[in-house]
Amino acid sequence: MTSAPPLAPLTTSEALPLDGHLIHLPPAPPASLATATEVVRDHLTRLGARFGPGSGPWHGGGMGPVRDRYATPGPETVIGLGGPHSAPGTDLTLRGWPTGDPTPFDETTAQAATGLMALHGRANGGPRPLGVDLLSTLGGVAASQALLAAALSGLRGTPVRSARVSVVRAALFSLGPYVAAATADEEPEEVPSPPYRRAARPPFTSSDGVRFEVEALAVQPWRDFWRAVGAPAKDIANSWRSFAARQARAASPLITTLAQCAGRHRFADLQLLAERTGMGICALRTLADRRADSDVRYDDDPWELRELPRDLGAPQPAPRRGARPGSLPLPLTGLTVVESTSRLQGPLATSVLRALGARVIRIEQPGGDPARGAAPPAGGASARFAALNAGKEVREIDIRTAAGRRAVAETVAEADVFLHTWAPGEAARLRLDEEDLARARPGLVHAWASAWDRAPDGPRPPGTDPMVQAWSGVADTVRTPDGNPAPSLVTLLDLLGGQLAAESVLAALLARESGAATGRLRVDTSLLGASRVLLRPLLRGLDDAAGAPPAPAGLVAPTADGLIAVGPAAGVTPADLATAPTATWLKQLHAAGVPAREVVTDLAALPQDPTLSPYFTHDGYARPTPPWSFS
Repeated sequence: MTSAPPLAPLTTSEALPLDGHLIHLPPAPPASLATATEVVRDHLTRLGARFGPGSGPWHGGGMGPVRDRYATPGPETVIGLGGPHSAPGTDLTLRGWPTGDPTPFDETTAQAATGLMALHGRANGGPRPLGVDLLSTLGGVAASQALLAAALSGLRGTPVRSARVSVVRAALFSLGPYVAAATADEEPEEVPSPPYRRAARPPFTSSDGVRFEVEALAVQPWRDFWRAVGAPAKDIANSWRSFAARQARAASPLITTLAQCAGRHRFADLQLLAERTGMGICALRTLADRRADSDVRYDDDPWELRELPRDLGAPQPAPRRGARPGSLPLPLTGLTVVESTSRLQGPLATSVLRALGARVIRIEQPGGDPARGAAPPAGGASARFAALNAGKEVREIDIRTAAGRRAVAETVAEADVFLHTWAPGEAARLRLDEEDLARARPGLVHAWASAWDRAPDGPRPPGTDPMVQAWSGVADTVRTPDGNPAPSLVTLLDLLGGQLAAESVLAALLARESGAATGRLRVDTSLLGASRVLLRPLLRGLDDAAGAPPAPAGLVAPTADGLIAVGPAAGVTPADLATAPTATWLKQLHAAGVPAREVVTDLAALPQDPTLSPYFTHDGYARPTPPWSFS
């Protein structure tokens, strides 16, 4: 097969999906929504949108009385995206808590109320905030998705005048697999008991003081490595199951002798043993290390959107599919997405696209995805798997065979998007890359959600969430209670990476529909790209003098009857909080305008929370509803 022509990046304003669109931002969005608002602004401007005209960069014209409409003090902010050439635009209302909840919002209290703090704390001895604004970032990406979907819907004949997004609802939707496991009717997941939370877990420390993460995707490398390190066979066997399930359960209590044995070897020797046995190993890198990398110095986009020009022989783009007359469809109604994905990142991306109205066809190996059998069950299948894949059509195809590859091409022939999470080079090896599939479907958007994408150079560790956290500097911000860097066992890069993959597909569809791109489109996202988005506020300080990452804002402490999270500048101490019940403190703090929330310690309680219960449905497990609404 001849090699494909090089893909040209969409780098000029004429080629960007939002060329001609204007962003209208409030002059001063609420401080609590600053991170989410900045994500929207950053992503939309990277896709070609520009600030609307007016008295300053936070004002715009052409969509009505902008100064009054977008200057919104209080718990929400309004972001406008005006269409090109005075076409109707969309107003997006972004809130912290869902509509109807008037309490003050901030990242720390949102992590407490959504169960993220409890999930992260499973490996740290109790609920503990993350050192990064994960939920606000997810909320910003969800808001960007809503505006891109609205712009696409308008081009397809159904203008969207307004949309609403809540940071907390976006968080719950992303955390759906964890909530599903905790609420499965048949056999809810058991959280590790407190004594095991204090057991040893990666990262380990070598004899020369290097903290490192390990990864094994099969039991044999795990056994061989730890035998070579000198661990007892019984402890190796007893720790494997817990290690293999650590990302799903956000906990990994291992036998302490593994850490002790690792601590007897220099890191260079451990690297040699890992290479010999097939074990993945990665030293934890600091933010200072990460700042020196080329993709950070040049502030790369979260995605890479590329086009194969028509003059190189690409087919014409697929025709637009308008909405049915008289209907009020979701923005992606009438579009079809085909996926070949596993784990969390890819399935979450397509679940977002399905929630926006797309038909999703899932390609699985003969016999079905092995993840269907993972505990806990709900309705005869894994609750976690169902949370990501409910409502998708499934076709079992062996893509390793010629007949299977033909079946993939036939499936793609009526699709608009093909998304996969295969290993680097696998699409070309299978002859199912963007050029091959474009023969079956002109105008197809070919999307790849990977771990590392273009960086780092040279050999790469296995592309799992903890390893990318270790390499990217995320682990340097997500620390243990004793202050040591450590990846979170919450798959935070998979969660954000899946949302970014969905956002990138929406941008590519918009580029195709608007005519900004006239050839084949390919869009790549990665867990490493997700880490750049998450750490951007820290990585933008490019000098090493920036020092250690800041401690998480706010306070988490016991009350007389529970556990409370309080926002910054509350003026209370842990000793104060212990003197009264949680309800008393919540009333006082909210009256003073201070963010405060009871810490959810059991995810099974989320659907019973009076303020959150309207945002769940139940089908053998609790399923969070999508974070957007359109009108």
